[in-house]
Amino acid sequence: MKFPVDLLADFSKAQLENLAQEYYMNTLLYSQHDSSEYLTLPDTTQVTISVSSTGFVPFYGQNEKNKILVLFSPSDLKSAIALYLLDRWWTVEDILKTADPARRGVLPVDTVGERIVLYILNRIIYRGKEMIAEELPFLCHGENDHAKILWEDGEAVGFYSVKPTGSMYKRFSTQTYQLPVMDSIFVRKCHRGKGSGLLMLKDFVLSFSEVSLGLKYPLSNSMYRVCEKYLCEYPEHADLLWEVESIGGPYQRTNIASKIQVMGLSAVSKSLSFSEESQVIADVREDLITEQIKEATEGSVEIVVRYSHLISVTYFIKITVEIFNKLLCFGFVGGNDSSENHQRVCFILKKL
Repeated sequence: MKFPVDLLADFSKAQLENLAQEYYMNTLLYSQHDSSEYLTLPDTTQVTISVSSTGFVPFYGQNEKNKILVLFSPSDLKSAIALYLLDRWWTVEDILKTADPARRGVLPVDTVGERIVLYILNRIIYRGKEMIAEELPFLCHGENDHAKILWEDGEAVGFYSVKPTGSMYKRFSTQTYQLPVMDSIFVRKCHRGKGSGLLMLKDFVLSFSEVSLGLKYPLSNSMYRVCEKYLCEYPEHADLLWEVESIGGPYQRTNIASKIQVMGLSAVSKSLSFSEESQVIADVREDLITEQIKEATEGSVEIVVRYSHLISVTYFIKITVEIFNKLLCFGFVGGNDSSENHQRVCFILKKL
């Protein structure tokens, strides 16, 4: 089965809007109440399609030039659940799919079908479902904005967009960007923790030859983490990435590598949620420490605790207490001679 992004390669936005207008006028406005249409959602819920539950919305934000016909949720009239494309209704979930096996990785947004996928990811998935309270929403992508979508296993899982050097800063402004600036990046929650953000950041770097690249201020904590991973992998790029305000002039940018160093990796980690991945790493390290204790000789025990920023302080204390209890069980500590205990047990704390 093909999906909208596979079928709309040769369609224009005007053609799609005309088809939607004809359907709206001929089928919805003048339809009989007893001949209502229904759309079945992925959770098997049936939604009535009527004039009161549908409407045309701007495709490019404030630009009224192009519009698309949207079906809204009966429980939330601000939440879109389907779009009318190619003479039929498509759920949001199906619009994000592709049947083309070649559509894989980070690919540019060129066709109207890809623009619609970008619209769904930004306006409906991110803004409507996954944006957290303290985040600032991304602006609507313009008709000619440079953007790329990350495709994995037949599904769109994220996107990023860029303002190239020389592009207009604002609609009615004469100012232009002084360097390429990534002004939005998003990965769906169900696909996070798999390196998707790092993959898109690498693609951004490879797409431009400038000696300085910008990321729009303010960066989220998770984006600092992505930048940290990139800089650990490419330390020679310490002067490449900059956090940029406005057009990114000389006094409107901050070096990201320096900022991460000043913030301290542990400070960044404290503000992030304790992920399942870090829990696994912590468990593995605790197992390694336990194994070292068991293999140690009676006369000398050395425990190497590598305190990574991936492990929270609370969990680190928990591990330390459990290790001490294990030492008691193995007979390596105890008695009244504290100096002897000190000689027999050496904790080497190394901060990564």
